[in-house]
Parts: sequence; C-alpha cells; structure tokens
Amino acid sequence: MGKKYLGILGILAVFSLSAEEETIEEIISIASKAPEERENVIATVDVLDSDDLNKQAPKDVLSFLSNSLALDVSSNGGPGQYASIFLRGANSNQSLIKVNGVKINPSTAGGASINNLDVTLISKIEVGSGPFSSTHGSEAIGGVINIWTIGNQQDTSLSMTISGGPDNFTRESLQRNWGTKDKSFNLVLLNSRTEGFPSLSSSQINRGYTNKSLVSSFINETQQTSTLISTWFSEGNTEYLDFQGNPLSQKYKNSAHALDVTYKPYDLYWILVSLNSSKDFIYQNQDNFLGLRDLTETNRNNLEIVFHKPILNRISFSLGYILESENVNYSSYGTRFRKHLKTKSLIAESFFNSNKQRAFLKLRLSEHDSYGNQFSWNFNYMKNLEKNWSVRLSSGFAFRSPNSSELYGYGANVNLKPENSRGHEISANKKHDENEEFSIVLFKNDIKNLITFDFHDYLLKNIEQSSTKGLELRYKWNHKFFKGKLVLRSQDPKDQMGNQLIRRSRKSMSINLYRDLNLCSINLNLVAFDKRKDFDGTVLPGYGLIHMSFTKEISEQLGFSIRLENIFDKEYFTAAGSNGYYRNQGRSIWLNSKLKIRR
Repeated sequence: MGKKYLGILGILAVFSLSAEEETIEEIISIASKAPEERENVIATVDVLDSDDLNKQAPKDVLSFLSNSLALDVSSNGGPGQYASIFLRGANSNQSLIKVNGVKINPSTAGGASINNLDVTLISKIEVGSGPFSSTHGSEAIGGVINIWTIGNQQDTSLSMTISGGPDNFTRESLQRNWGTKDKSFNLVLLNSRTEGFPSLSSSQINRGYTNKSLVSSFINETQQTSTLISTWFSEGNTEYLDFQGNPLSQKYKNSAHALDVTYKPYDLYWILVSLNSSKDFIYQNQDNFLGLRDLTETNRNNLEIVFHKPILNRISFSLGYILESENVNYSSYGTRFRKHLKTKSLIAESFFNSNKQRAFLKLRLSEHDSYGNQFSWNFNYMKNLEKNWSVRLSSGFAFRSPNSSELYGYGANVNLKPENSRGHEISANKKHDENEEFSIVLFKNDIKNLITFDFHDYLLKNIEQSSTKGLELRYKWNHKFFKGKLVLRSQDPKDQMGNQLIRRSRKSMSINLYRDLNLCSINLNLVAFDKRKDFDGTVLPGYGLIHMSFTKEISEQLGFSIRLENIFDKEYFTAAGSNGYYRNQGRSIWLNSKLKIRR
C-alpha cells in the first residue's frame, strides 16, 4: 500500500466477558409519545440498527446517514468541522436532532453538533421524514433524527478499544457493562484525535480535532415501573478556517441527560414523567477581526408528563404537558445578550387500530415567551390491502420558532414570526414474508415565513418561501446469497423564485449489499448525488462513491474488520466558501481487530 497509507491502519481490541446483547431496535419512539413496534408505525421512519452499524463499520455519523439513506449532507472539511443535514429540502436548522430523546439543537445560529457524537457510541438511529412538530416541537419541519446510545445489556462485561485511521486519527475507549434480566448499566469513556487535512481547497493548513466523550445508561424494570437514566457528554477542540481563510480554533462542550420514569399500573395504562437537559457551548480561542472572542451557549431543561389510556378495544389516547426552559449566553461580533425563555405545550394524540386499518391524530399547542402561541398537528392513516400491500396517507403542520440569536443577536428582529410548513405524503408498501419489502413515497412540503437576512436593511426578516416535492423508493431484500437495501430519491427543492435551494441535490441514491459467509460478511456501498448549487451561484458537481467493508469472526473471541472508504479516490465537494471548495477525505483504509474474553 506504500507510504500513502501510513498512519491509516488502526487496531481495535475489545475485551468482553459476554457477547450477548439485546438492544431497543424493534421499538420506535420517534413518531408518537407512545412507543410502537416498527411494523405498526404509519409515518415514514427509517431505522439504522446495530446490524447496519456492524456491517458498514462507518467512519462517522454523517457519512453513515448519507451512505445508508442517500441524505444530503454538507461538511466544511474533515472531522469536527461544521456540517449540515437536509431532510426533504428543509434547512439544517429545520431538522430536529435528538440524543436518547433529548433535543440538542442550540438556540443560537447553526444546526445541532451531531459531528461531535462519535459513531462508535451509537446503538441505533431513527430518521423521521416530514413535519413532526406536534410530537417534538420546534425545528421539526423537515424531520427528526433520534440517535440512541443505549443498549440493554443483560450481561457483565469489560471492553477496551484502540483504533486508528487516516491523518493520524486515533481512538481509545473503555466500556463497562453490568446487567441482569431486570437491571442494566452501561458506561463508555472515549478519547479521539486527528491532525486533520487541509479543509479548504485554497489552503494547505491541516485542521485538527480532539474529542473526549462519555455515555452511560441505567435501566431498571419492575412489574409496574420502568426507569431509564441516560447521559451523553462530549468536549474537545476544533481547528478551522474563518471566512477570510485565517486559521482559528474553538473549544466546545455538548451534553444530553435524561431521566424517564414510566408507571404502568395496568397492562394498557401508563404515565410517563421525563426530565432532561442539554448543553451546547462554543468558545473562540482567538480574537476575531474585531479583537473580540465569540461565545455561544445554550442550556435547556425540559419537563414532560404524558398519560396514556385505552378508551375502547381499538382506540386509545394520550394527553401531555411539556415545559421547556432555556438559558442563552451569546457574544458574537460585538453583539452580546443573555436571555431566559420558556415554552409551555399541551399535547393530545389518539390511536385507532384494527386488523386492516390504523389511524393516528396528534395535536400540539405551544406558548412561547417571545412569539406567542403556535398550533401544530399530524394525521396519519394506513390501510392493509390484499397480497401484503398497504397504503398510507400523512399530512401535518410544523413550525420552527426563531432562535435567540435571530431574536436578539446580530441583525436580530424581535418581530420575527415562526417559520411553518405544511407537509403531505402518500405511500404504498408491499412486504413479502421477511425476505422482501418495497415502498414508494410521494411527498410535498411547503415552508412559509422563512427567516432570511435582508442586506438592504441589515435585518432578519420573514421574506421567503420554499417548496419541495419528490418521490422516494425503498427496497429491501434478503436472498440466499446476499441481502440488500436500496434508497432512491428524486426531489425538487426550490425557493419562491423557482431557484434550486443551495446544497440540496435533485437526485440521490444509496445501495448497500451484504453477503454473509462462514463467520464473516462483506458490505458494498454505492452512493451517488446530483449536482448542487451553493452561495453566489457556485455549482458543486455531482459525484458517485464506492465503499467496502469486510468483517471476519475468526472465533467467538477473535475477529477483525477492514473498511475501504472512497475506493477510487474521487474528489468531491459538498460545500463551498468564499475562498474555494471545502475538501472531503480521499481514499482511506480502516482496519479494526477485536478480542473477546468470556468468563
């Protein structure tokens, strides 16, 4: 492989006392407050579980989402750099990101820091497409991504990992599990770093990244009560280039903590009490061109109470109250403010379930300190037809409230209205045993009152609109020789003048092929995206990438995996700046080995 690949190869050593693990993969919590089995979910929800993670061995969360679901992702360079996800044509700040059910979107400019969550900490990802504000509140215009770090380990084990990758990337972690039938505790400590590569095409300066993370969970099950405590904490340093090409760096801290208690006195009755908090913190290490150091910080606390009760054999309903409190500390380009804001919400949802039909209605009324009342809703309907066919109809209204920096920061406007969207979709699904499943989805999403900076008045205003309509095809199969997943998406994301929205492709495709052999598996991933536009009329060329992963279990105690990323060393760009294109990683090789010790 030569000098080009020096420092690419890594070793992952795992010392485990048991290989048994039961995760929460079959339960979907993203569509409603009442967790549902995957087959009963009416809304469009994609689930990437531990099987997908193990076979693909992805390098990070963003590439995993893009390679698996053909999602539009933009990145300002390598690990730790600013990145965005676009769900069904919506902006990145119009897609809600959660970790273990806790919102991590900041109340300052920009999207959630999903790039700071290491992929090795993840057990499952749920991706809901379309408006979800009635269930999840603000920001859920384009959809919701809920990332789970929790696995229900019914064993006792100790694990230690060491891994490496390109650009002198290294990672070490320590994991400890304690578990019985009714209780489990999981703790993971992780440390990673990379020297990075030149993130901007006009520069040869490497941009490094460091990350220290902790995740933990505690699950306790009794006959009537279920308790879940979860924690995610991440901190480190990110090097980057500003809009003038100057090298800068910043410290960051992210966290999400949750306590969920479900009391179930009878089989179908339950009460959920949830307390959670999150933090998003960024501090500039150097002065900006004004001689100031920027700081943004969001601390959010949330209380949620939900009561669920059946009315008849086929009908049930849920009622809930949500109190969200956020403290914001903001200092950017000479504008400073501190704010404390509250949002109170009432929710109601109703389910109808029969052998051939299912229906779901969700209502939410939110009251915000600054923008007043906002009403959102979702309606979903499914009917089972003959020969394993089913049809689904969905419609909803969602909103994104102005964040604190838009209301009080640079160019702010306290008179801003919430952005809102109306989404509709119709789909058909056919499932043949457990070996084949096909679905086709037609969707349309109109967004109004878009918040945009008016350079004439140097003020943020609700002056734009956008619309996205499109078609999605999904096909899963499990044949004798190989399994596969196909996602095709054709969409038309455009503004009110008919121009294509920036950094969003019209066509995208993802194919994952799996072949299971004797104690080993091969994964081949093909992903392709149409050309995209960027700021100032810049065109980002379309591209196609091929990745491959190979895993081998030599024995119950010993195994290894190899991932080949961007096999043909394709040069491609997902974002551009005023000084050139932002680079992505070329061809790279990842080697992982694992050792399990049982007692």
